[in-house]
Amino acid sequence: MGEHLVRRLTLLVVVLLAASNGAANGGWVIDRDDRGDSPLLKDRKSIAMTEQEQQQRLASAYKAAVGAEYRNIRQHWSAPETSNQTRWVAYSDDYQVKKVVDFKSNQIEISMEGVFSGGRLDFAAMNKKVGSELEKTVATRLKDAIENDPVQTAINQVYADLGAASGAAQLETSELVLKELFRSANPSAAEIRREAGALMRNASIRYQALNASVASVPVSLGKKMTYVIPMPDNRIRRKVMEFQPVVRSNAKRFDLSEDVVMAIIHTESHFNPLARSHVPAFGLMQIVPSTAGRDATRELYQKPSLLSAQYLYNPKKNIEVGAAYLHVLYYDYFKSIKNPQSRLYYTIAAYNAGASNVAKAFIGKASFTDAVEVVNGMTPDQVLQRLLKQAPHKETRQYLEKVLKRRAYYAKM
Repeated sequence: MGEHLVRRLTLLVVVLLAASNGAANGGWVIDRDDRGDSPLLKDRKSIAMTEQEQQQRLASAYKAAVGAEYRNIRQHWSAPETSNQTRWVAYSDDYQVKKVVDFKSNQIEISMEGVFSGGRLDFAAMNKKVGSELEKTVATRLKDAIENDPVQTAINQVYADLGAASGAAQLETSELVLKELFRSANPSAAEIRREAGALMRNASIRYQALNASVASVPVSLGKKMTYVIPMPDNRIRRKVMEFQPVVRSNAKRFDLSEDVVMAIIHTESHFNPLARSHVPAFGLMQIVPSTAGRDATRELYQKPSLLSAQYLYNPKKNIEVGAAYLHVLYYDYFKSIKNPQSRLYYTIAAYNAGASNVAKAFIGKASFTDAVEVVNGMTPDQVLQRLLKQAPHKETRQYLEKVLKRRAYYAKM
């Protein structure tokens, strides 16, 4: 535990220094989009400056926290990895065990040093160790996952210094990260053991690029082994059913299409409640606190607020904020796009890339105000094809295509 505390304190010092330098010297900045003369942005210059400064500090702090944690990880693992949009990554306090829940591939990966006997893997001993770590993984609650994440702990202080709305009271502390694996919201130790045992029956061992039978892994392959444990095929559908009531109520509240909201969640995070990106953005709908979060809270509470990461890790709150932000984009910022379908295509692309960047597909420069006339002179299909072929970033083109395909799937559910 002492080593764990030292690691957290070191990360915190690194982050605070980086945040201070970021505010003073600049850094990664998200462009404040040209969104026209929205009545919500009467003080847009001061708001933009506040957002820019906050985003610089948050991005610098996040980069520093990840960099410091990478240095810790490299002492034990050749390829450092921390959590992202689709993979929740956790290490033991001594970094000897690495656990990953891959929401996109629908599998759990547990890596540790192999236990060998007589020149071969001791399957019984290894299976017992991995099974124990698997039980801990499937029994982890959201609150514990966040509190034990050194990167998140390190940047929390920066959010607090910026006056972020606390998420402590909002986080459902009893909610499991993988609650969809169980019938009960609070499974017993016996139920957790039974589920872990069932999952282990389909496990395989991976060493680098090699898949091998657990009974014939020679010592010469090295010490670190990874167990790849598939999760149930219907897990994602269960996750969708879990979030459907919240999505439905917020879609109705904000005059949105339920299938669009669900498709965006799927594309942004693959239903990973602990999703985060380098921006940094957090949670199911990947909300950037200093931009989308402020726009959404202005809609929700008539006052822009900086939301903490903890707040956005709450699935219900994240969906509410994401839906509010979509409402602002579609009904306020882009209301000058006359055709509803064209406006929807633009909104989806802008959710990923920002209004100004999307405008480049139509006029070659970052100005939504100037792009509106061109967009209004096109049919919805022409708008869609222009975005799919000429949006400035490949990621945005693929994003729009994925959301629309998934929307069609969720519309049938």
